[in-house]
Amino acid sequence: MSDQEPAFPSFTRSPDPSATPLEDLLAPIVSQLPRNTSLSPLRYDLNAGVPDRASLPAAQLAAAATAVLEADPGAALTYGGQQGYEPLRAWIAASEAKRSGLTLGTDEVTLTSGSAHGLQNIALTFVAEGDTVILGAPTYPGAIRTFRARGANLVTVPQDGDGLDTSALRGTLESLEAAGTRAKLIYVVPNYDNPTGATLPLKRRVELVRLAADHGALIVEDDAYAGLDIDGPAPPSLFEVANGRGVLRLGTFSKTVASGLRVAWILAEPHVIAALVHMRFDNGASPFLHRVVLHYLESAHYEVHVQRLQSIYRERRDAAAAALVEHAEPYVRFHTPAGGFFFWLQLNEPLTATAVAAAAADREVAVTPGPMYFADAGGERSIRLVYSALPPEDLRVAIARLGDALAEVAGAAPS
Repeated sequence: MSDQEPAFPSFTRSPDPSATPLEDLLAPIVSQLPRNTSLSPLRYDLNAGVPDRASLPAAQLAAAATAVLEADPGAALTYGGQQGYEPLRAWIAASEAKRSGLTLGTDEVTLTSGSAHGLQNIALTFVAEGDTVILGAPTYPGAIRTFRARGANLVTVPQDGDGLDTSALRGTLESLEAAGTRAKLIYVVPNYDNPTGATLPLKRRVELVRLAADHGALIVEDDAYAGLDIDGPAPPSLFEVANGRGVLRLGTFSKTVASGLRVAWILAEPHVIAALVHMRFDNGASPFLHRVVLHYLESAHYEVHVQRLQSIYRERRDAAAAALVEHAEPYVRFHTPAGGFFFWLQLNEPLTATAVAAAAADREVAVTPGPMYFADAGGERSIRLVYSALPPEDLRVAIARLGDALAEVAGAAPS
């Protein structure tokens, strides 16, 4: 998104002069939300956090779809209930139990149409207008949009190279309570954060769980990048640290199988899951896709595929890091992520994100300016760079061009 684009799209068309303008009929919040993120039409897209297309397991998913339709077409192609296909929920519960050591069952899992839909389900169930939700600064813009659309009071806590600053969180929670306000939810991406790439250390995870419990807040743990471990396994999940209490854990197959499937889940205590299911108005997610995903998961292909993804993204991360050192280091500072998709570039003064993004776009390179990742002001000297979608040779070219853009902006900036 360039700095010339409006914060939200125009809904104007050429109506009948006697008709009520559409803008007068929209809910007020519609014009207050920023645009959705999207794929860029530019040649080198370092903007969209999407998986590598060439690695998508299309043949295996096609075989799974055929097998599912041959086995039970009637069940696969009719409504499946709001909570989702129980055998897939059982697979997820068993997988999470093996990872965490907790005893989990299908009543602790509900399936959603992607983790963004899961986040919306959580917001609809727990957030009323004026309720306080705590977010990182920066954080995933989809969370900002989702909670803001519910009329939440968004309170931000700084993030650093290790993720959410729990010392600052403690102060924020205490200040809110002193003012007679309680936070309902604390939203965090603990592994390979979007946009910073940071991974929350175990010590901070323990502190976060303790603070949330002490102050009566639920934690929303968005683990969209689980499995994309480049430098070894991530620390125990917040759900595990909390022994399954007070944490709503979002998971998805979008990054490890295919984002177009829109198959994800929420893991939480049974009474929380029951409330979430009660607030579903969509007749449930696709039972056909649930069966396809389960068939694929139970094949010999899934674990091999995830290991291949880790290798692909390790090569791309390393290529991007080397190219940043070679072409951009005089202008930016960054930490190398331990997994996921993202570098978070801190621009040295006097560079600004909007100027750099515009200069990069002139060179057919798309990057995302930092301000869109902040619920309040911030990010003017930050850029998110995605390394997942392009092969190493394209990454090197794109980052070399980005380096040229940085140099141009630096040269044009007033001394």
